[in-house]
Amino acid sequence: MLTNYELKLRARTALKDNWPIALMVALIAALPSLIYQVLSVLAMNSDGAANAFNQLLSAINISYVNMSKLEGALETLSGIFMPTMVVMLISSLITPALTLGQLNYGMKLLRGDEDALIGTVFSRMNRFLKALGLNLLIYLRTALWMLPGLAIEILAGVVLGLGGADLTWLFFILCYGGMIAMMVLGIRAALHYSMATFAMAEEPSRGVSQCIRLSVNIMRRRKMLLFSLELSFIGYFLILALVNTLLSALLGNVLGSTVYMALSMALNVYVMVAECAFYQAYRDQPL
Repeated sequence: MLTNYELKLRARTALKDNWPIALMVALIAALPSLIYQVLSVLAMNSDGAANAFNQLLSAINISYVNMSKLEGALETLSGIFMPTMVVMLISSLITPALTLGQLNYGMKLLRGDEDALIGTVFSRMNRFLKALGLNLLIYLRTALWMLPGLAIEILAGVVLGLGGADLTWLFFILCYGGMIAMMVLGIRAALHYSMATFAMAEEPSRGVSQCIRLSVNIMRRRKMLLFSLELSFIGYFLILALVNTLLSALLGNVLGSTVYMALSMALNVYVMVAECAFYQAYRDQPL
């Protein structure tokens, strides 16, 4: 069993002379979602969107709804946000394959392969449908794991509706219990299937179900090891949040946010390569 220090050391050693390329790979992989986020912010802060939202609110009254005003506001909003929705769809389709390419790059770095170049991020684009299917299956299975917590939440609503004020105490117990159950089961499921994307990134000929099974085998009795590894980075993220506050005060929001984004991307690359090291360490050691 490798310690967190050993996994991080492997990541730092692999990245030592490769930070510029690693950051470019990360930037390319994140570019679709970054473009979507920028367009969303611009659309939300535009004068047209503000006027349309005001028109939408004024069209809806307690006693009546002004249909013509409502239709006009919705039409304006759809025109403003349509480009953003198109970019979101494109991002959702290609980002999983770019993520596989980034993971492939991370594993090449750890192996010391000479072909660990910027173009590696596109190495799995020919499998984008399979990557998309894997992501959807992971989300579906994770959601199914969270169903017991959701059932408790629904039961809390039923108790409040039927029991009224007399059962408020039971409502709060069930409500918070359901939230905790959803969170715990969701984290467990995420750890359960976390190595599936690494498996497909390493060998794209593997089927979706095969990657899921391999992840389950790798993570059996090792969920806390990966959770501990990811938790060991929390100090870095807290320091980064503090730095972001200081940068915004010293450099202004725009420049401060830019520097923060660069630092955050570097930290995410570090975490990614450490997780690749985890996968490679336990890939051939199923329990």
